[in-house]
Amino acid sequence: MVEVITNAGRSEHTLDNTGETDVAAALQQLFDAIARVDGVGATVTFPPGIYRIDTPLIVRVPSIRLQGHSHSAIDIHGMNLAGGSILRFGPDCGPNCITFDYAGHSRAFPSGESPWSQQTVRVELDALTFMGHNNTDVDTAQGYSRFRGDEPNFRGLRWYPAPGRYGDVEGEGQRAVVIPRGKQGQKPEQLRVTRCSFTDLYVGLDVAASDVSYLTENWFGQMVYGIRYHGPGQCTFVANNCFADLETAMVLAQPMMSSLHNNSFAYVSKCFEIGRMEHSSISGNVLNNWAGATGSAGVGGFCHIKGPARNLTITGNSIFHDHDSRVRTLTVDKAPNGNSFIQFENCDRLLFTDNVIHTQLTQTVVRLHSCRDSLVADNLISHAEGGNPVAQTGECNRNIYRRLRPEDSDPFDNYVY
Repeated sequence: MVEVITNAGRSEHTLDNTGETDVAAALQQLFDAIARVDGVGATVTFPPGIYRIDTPLIVRVPSIRLQGHSHSAIDIHGMNLAGGSILRFGPDCGPNCITFDYAGHSRAFPSGESPWSQQTVRVELDALTFMGHNNTDVDTAQGYSRFRGDEPNFRGLRWYPAPGRYGDVEGEGQRAVVIPRGKQGQKPEQLRVTRCSFTDLYVGLDVAASDVSYLTENWFGQMVYGIRYHGPGQCTFVANNCFADLETAMVLAQPMMSSLHNNSFAYVSKCFEIGRMEHSSISGNVLNNWAGATGSAGVGGFCHIKGPARNLTITGNSIFHDHDSRVRTLTVDKAPNGNSFIQFENCDRLLFTDNVIHTQLTQTVVRLHSCRDSLVADNLISHAEGGNPVAQTGECNRNIYRRLRPEDSDPFDNYVY
């Protein structure tokens, strides 16, 4: 039984959780009924099971939480064992599978002013699995498993959609969770996504903008984009997530006062693709693109900040990329593609220190382009023959680069035991 708790009370609703029956119409009816409650705030709880959704859903509730049960993780190219509360989107559900649209209340709180025209989106998602339908080059509907030895070879997968799946992938690709752009008087206030799994999708989270975002302890796997923010994201906290088997982990148009830390990336083409960024940090992240990893890792870009940007700290990241990053001919996220492993453009006051970066690059590993008043120091950077650790191009001014040199080391003490 799906449980709904609102300010008007508690109710239970029967939905098929075997995955055999489409529950989209019943869910839409349920969300519409919640929206009609005056002054509503709601929690919707899904018991473990598979909830098949064949048509897109639109939720117009100003404050809502969707809660799953049991463990949310599922590896659709591995164990192939269901568990937790799984929202499985059918082949024709999309491109926006679940849209959280703007809504409001009849009166303001605490002033009591009425009528009140302001509208918002406040969404919390917890312990849910969002699963698309064949958004990658493996026909996941056939239940391929690397543990069963099925072909194709799982160390050679590409995570762009299969040929013929879409005529226009950007226009048609499945996005699990969407927050649209607001109009005048509409502002997305807070997004909280925790302990969720996103898999076999074009985009996991597709967000126009959000004042505050907490995206923590999630798994984004076997898809094209994990997270995309198209507009401002003040106080965006992306932490302790796992990104595996992706083309691009996250695209953030304008994070400000934000922290992207302690995330793990495995066989990912691009980790951080960022536009304008201010007063923010990227720290404690780990990338492992080993030589036998998937095709996505054949082109690498740990971090590309296009700018303008200022007051950034990028410290304490551990990066292993056992490839030479070059342009790959078949990809969805075409730019930047190759030749930009770690690149900062038009940055003021950038601190890039104490990172460990092991690569097989035959080109520059870290590039500053038209940056000013920045420090690149005390990093352990390796590369292949022909490459180099750090370079600056364009109109750079007052930058400081300090390379680690063994001859500058103090002598070690004698070991005492």
